[in-house]
Amino acid sequence: MPDKILIIEDVDDQVKPVIQMLEYRRYEVVTAQNGLDGVAHAIKHLPDLVIVDLLLVERGDATDGYEVIRVIRETPEIAAIGILAWTGHFVRGQDEIQALRAGADDFVRKDVDFGLLEARIEALLRRVRRS
Repeated sequence: MPDKILIIEDVDDQVKPVIQMLEYRRYEVVTAQNGLDGVAHAIKHLPDLVIVDLLLVERGDATDGYEVIRVIRETPEIAAIGILAWTGHFVRGQDEIQALRAGADDFVRKDVDFGLLEARIEALLRRVRRS
Protein backbone atom coordinates (compact mmCIF):
# COMPACT_ATOMS: atom_id res chain seq x y z
CA MET A 1 0.00 0.00 0.00
CA PRO A 2 1.54 3.34 -1.03
CA ASP A 3 2.15 6.15 1.42
CA LYS A 4 -0.60 8.76 1.33
CA ILE A 5 0.27 12.46 1.16
CA LEU A 6 -2.20 15.30 1.63
CA ILE A 7 -1.22 18.61 0.02
CA ILE A 8 -3.01 21.72 1.29
CA GLU A 9 -2.31 24.41 -1.30
CA ASP A 10 -4.54 27.09 -2.78
CA VAL A 11 -2.57 27.79 -5.99
CA ASP A 12 -3.04 25.03 -8.58
CA ASP A 13 -0.03 26.03 -10.69
CA GLN A 14 2.30 25.64 -7.72
CA VAL A 15 1.05 22.22 -6.69
CA LYS A 16 0.61 20.45 -10.06
CA PRO A 17 4.32 19.67 -10.62
CA VAL A 18 4.64 18.37 -7.05
CA ILE A 19 1.59 16.13 -7.49
CA GLN A 20 3.05 14.77 -10.73
CA MET A 21 6.38 14.04 -9.07
CA LEU A 22 4.75 12.32 -6.09
CA GLU A 23 2.42 10.23 -8.25
CA TYR A 24 5.37 9.24 -10.45
CA ARG A 25 7.09 8.04 -7.25
CA ARG A 26 3.92 6.02 -6.53
CA TYR A 27 2.59 8.03 -3.61
CA GLU A 28 -1.15 8.37 -3.22
CA VAL A 29 -1.93 12.11 -3.31
CA VAL A 30 -4.96 13.89 -1.87
CA THR A 31 -5.38 17.67 -2.15
CA ALA A 32 -7.30 20.46 -0.44
CA GLN A 33 -7.41 24.14 -1.37
CA ASN A 34 -8.02 25.70 2.04
CA GLY A 35 -7.31 25.10 5.68
CA LEU A 36 -10.70 23.86 6.82
CA ASP A 37 -10.94 21.38 3.94
CA GLY A 38 -7.36 20.34 4.62
CA VAL A 39 -8.08 19.43 8.23
CA ALA A 40 -11.28 17.62 7.18
CA HIS A 41 -9.32 15.67 4.52
CA ALA A 42 -6.66 14.77 7.10
CA ILE A 43 -9.33 13.30 9.38
CA LYS A 44 -11.11 11.51 6.52
CA HIS A 45 -8.09 10.14 4.60
CA LEU A 46 -5.56 9.74 7.47
CA PRO A 47 -2.51 10.55 5.34
CA ASP A 48 1.00 9.62 6.37
CA LEU A 49 2.23 13.13 5.59
CA VAL A 50 0.70 16.59 5.10
CA ILE A 51 2.38 19.26 3.01
CA VAL A 52 0.79 22.58 3.92
CA ASP A 53 1.23 26.04 2.44
CA LEU A 54 1.71 28.57 5.22
CA LEU A 55 -0.02 31.42 3.39
CA LEU A 56 -3.38 30.11 2.28
CA VAL A 57 -5.49 32.79 0.60
CA GLU A 58 -8.84 33.26 2.27
CA ARG A 59 -11.64 31.63 0.30
CA GLY A 60 -14.33 31.98 2.92
CA ASP A 61 -11.84 30.46 5.34
CA ALA A 62 -9.41 32.45 7.48
CA THR A 63 -7.40 29.35 8.42
CA ASP A 64 -3.76 29.82 7.39
CA GLY A 65 -1.12 27.10 7.33
CA TYR A 66 0.08 27.84 10.85
CA GLU A 67 -3.43 27.28 12.19
CA VAL A 68 -3.80 24.08 10.14
CA ILE A 69 -0.62 22.76 11.75
CA ARG A 70 -1.86 23.66 15.24
CA VAL A 71 -5.27 22.03 14.66
CA ILE A 72 -3.69 18.83 13.33
CA ARG A 73 -1.39 18.62 16.36
CA GLU A 74 -4.32 19.21 18.74
CA THR A 75 -6.60 16.59 17.13
CA PRO A 76 -5.80 13.19 18.67
CA GLU A 77 -6.73 10.99 15.69
CA ILE A 78 -4.37 12.90 13.34
CA ALA A 79 -1.79 14.38 15.73
CA ALA A 80 0.95 11.90 14.70
CA ILE A 81 0.81 12.75 10.98
CA GLY A 82 4.08 14.10 9.59
CA ILE A 83 3.83 17.76 8.59
CA LEU A 84 6.00 19.52 6.02
CA ALA A 85 5.37 23.28 5.90
CA TRP A 86 6.18 25.03 2.66
CA THR A 87 5.94 28.55 1.38
CA GLY A 88 6.93 30.76 -1.48
CA HIS A 89 6.11 34.01 0.27
CA PHE A 90 7.94 33.94 3.58
CA VAL A 91 11.70 33.94 3.46
CA ARG A 92 12.75 35.14 6.91
CA GLY A 93 14.17 32.74 9.46
CA GLN A 94 11.47 33.76 11.90
CA ASP A 95 8.81 32.27 9.62
CA GLU A 96 10.53 28.90 9.63
CA ILE A 97 10.83 29.07 13.42
CA GLN A 98 7.14 29.94 13.73
CA ALA A 99 6.13 26.97 11.53
CA LEU A 100 8.29 24.55 13.51
CA ARG A 101 6.99 25.89 16.82
CA ALA A 102 3.41 25.50 15.56
CA GLY A 103 4.16 21.80 15.13
CA ALA A 104 5.61 21.30 11.66
CA ASP A 105 8.26 18.60 11.38
CA ASP A 106 10.14 20.29 8.55
CA PHE A 107 10.05 23.41 6.38
CA VAL A 108 10.91 24.05 2.73
CA ARG A 109 10.52 26.89 0.28
CA LYS A 110 8.44 26.25 -2.84
CA ASP A 111 11.42 26.84 -5.09
CA VAL A 112 13.11 23.79 -3.53
CA ASP A 113 14.89 21.36 -5.82
CA PHE A 114 12.63 18.34 -6.42
CA GLY A 115 15.41 15.98 -5.35
CA LEU A 116 15.69 17.76 -2.00
CA LEU A 117 11.90 17.86 -1.59
CA GLU A 118 11.70 14.14 -2.29
CA ALA A 119 14.51 13.42 0.19
CA ARG A 120 12.79 15.44 2.92
CA ILE A 121 9.49 13.64 2.26
CA GLU A 122 11.24 10.26 2.47
CA ALA A 123 12.94 11.27 5.73
CA LEU A 124 9.67 12.44 7.28
CA LEU A 125 7.90 9.25 6.22
CA ARG A 126 10.67 7.16 7.81
CA ARG A 127 10.18 9.02 11.10
CA VAL A 128 6.39 8.62 10.93
CA ARG A 129 6.68 4.87 10.26
CA ARG A 130 8.95 4.42 13.31
CA SER A 131 6.53 6.11 15.70
